[in-house]
Amino acid sequence: MDFELIRDVNAHFEPFYPYAAAEIHAEYGRDTGDALEIGPYGPGVALALAERCPGMRLTCGDDTERLNDYLAETVAAAGMSARVRVEPLDKYSLPFETASFDLVIFRGGLFFWEAQERIVAEMNRVLKPGGMGAHGGGFGAGASDALIESLLPEARDLNDRLGKKRLSRADVRQIAENAGLASFRIASEHGLWLYWEKAD
Repeated sequence: MDFELIRDVNAHFEPFYPYAAAEIHAEYGRDTGDALEIGPYGPGVALALAERCPGMRLTCGDDTERLNDYLAETVAAAGMSARVRVEPLDKYSLPFETASFDLVIFRGGLFFWEAQERIVAEMNRVLKPGGMGAHGGGFGAGASDALIESLLPEARDLNDRLGKKRLSRADVRQIAENAGLASFRIASEHGLWLYWEKAD
């Protein structure tokens, strides 16, 4: 993927990170735990969660050195290096033991990669029993219509240049079923998210 374009997308979506984090936090329902944010569209949600939840330990990362350097620089610039660590990872084969995290997030993850069921299954593998997965994207349920409308044209252009796929709720349901999730919820207020809890 185009590094400069990813950086532009992340900068453009910065006003929405607190709203996305608030939505995920409300679904998760806890202020503590070990959380992982996957992919190049971080670490905005991880940083916003770190601010909201002082007791949470966070990790983020992607699969290229350049992106991980960028993630680490972003974390350092926010003064969060002690709270948010950056590690190289492969989204299809996460370098963590089974049942390592209480919360696993992949913002933007639904719309830009193939073999989605493999990604969801791998996210689920590293979740602890009772942990929550959040796979999707958008502006955050609490974002105002005025803010969204002011930034939407450029957001659409940037996403189109990255090759964003348009998915329906039915598409997301099929991904979840193909991944073998026992139960899940699809949220579509100002975005499209797949949420699930790891079975005990």
